[in-house]
Amino acid sequence: MKRHNKYALLGLKALQRAVQNVAEEAKKNNLKIPVWKNGHIEYIFPEKITQKGIVPNRHSAGAS
Repeated sequence: MKRHNKYALLGLKALQRAVQNVAEEAKKNNLKIPVWKNGHIEYIFPEKITQKGIVPNRHSAGAS
């Protein structure tokens, strides 16, 4: 089971890097990013995206 947790964390870190890259590109080009919110898609500018929304919580893999 530990092996799967390791891969889950690697995948999560890869997704976090991808989100950061997309947000930076959108901000450079003054574009909105689609976000699923309250049962539908909303388009927001990247400055509203926070790291807090994409970090794992205390119950995720690797936390003690």
